[in-house]
Amino acid sequence: MKKHCLILAAFAAAIALSSGCAKSSNDSVNESAKRYFDAWMSINHPDLKATDKGVYILEDEVGKGNSLGEAEDLPYLFVTYTATSLDGTVSSSTDENVQKQLGTYNKANYYGPAVWIRDASYMKAGVEYAMEGMKVGGTRKVIIPGWLMTNNRYSTEEGYLNKTTGTNAIYKIHVSGMTSDILKWQVDSLERYTARYMDNVDSTIYGFYYQQLKAPTDTNAFGSDSTVYINYIGRLLNGQVFDTNIADTAKFYNIYSASTTYEPTQINWGEDYTDLTMGSDENSIITGFSYCLFKMRSMEKARCVFYSKMGYGYSGSGAKIPSFAPLRFDIELVANPDDDD
Repeated sequence: MKKHCLILAAFAAAIALSSGCAKSSNDSVNESAKRYFDAWMSINHPDLKATDKGVYILEDEVGKGNSLGEAEDLPYLFVTYTATSLDGTVSSSTDENVQKQLGTYNKANYYGPAVWIRDASYMKAGVEYAMEGMKVGGTRKVIIPGWLMTNNRYSTEEGYLNKTTGTNAIYKIHVSGMTSDILKWQVDSLERYTARYMDNVDSTIYGFYYQQLKAPTDTNAFGSDSTVYINYIGRLLNGQVFDTNIADTAKFYNIYSASTTYEPTQINWGEDYTDLTMGSDENSIITGFSYCLFKMRSMEKARCVFYSKMGYGYSGSGAKIPSFAPLRFDIELVANPDDDD
């Protein structure tokens, strides 16, 4: 008999033994899930013991930084992670190498530390328990039973088992940093960035920095009913370009898409920066981008960076812009592409 057949037979036997004395007619989803999980553990990690919170630590590389402390004091963690099912199927990962191995790597996507909020509204109980005792710089691999993959918190294992189960998971977590104030952390990052790349320009308002790269041909303000056109490049502070309407730039940064129309973008002016919209459909514009535009004049070119409160905030934007990401935009006002001259 082949090895995998022996494993399957042993697994089936373990399930049968673990459920032999259990009630069948009144079993809840979690009782069945626990028998399955216990059987899987008995075959794959028979000597591994759970922590007092019910997770199983497979690997633990202790970091050399500060202890994570209490969530109330340090609610924001910078984490690189990979999550898999018990059979090793990757469900999510912020690791670039993992995505390349899976063949799902996309040059336009962000890979790197994600910001995790240590709050029950955002973090699953099992993930929170998995990081207990870790230090900055540490890496831990844990098995998390499905009943702990919930945003609810209970004082006992029975409390979790009496509720609807989640999905069993294996997490590999690396904590690279933490902060008590995510907005201040961003502004500190922007101060360092502008000192290095933007001639140390001062912020015009908190969290926003503006640098003129080319003087305008006319310094008069646009009328509120004006229509202007721009070329732009959007970047994260690590230099990764996530969006542009310039074909050659998109090709250079390997984010070109044949289905995208690359041409100057229409901006519809207004009385204030909050009134600006984009395109003939008058789509809304994030605050930092519109604030930057409203400072510009005819044929001017500028660079602006701003914190996530003026961008995409906690939610980020798809796979390209992570949560709490400061952004940089290089913008140039150009002629109407439909003008004959």
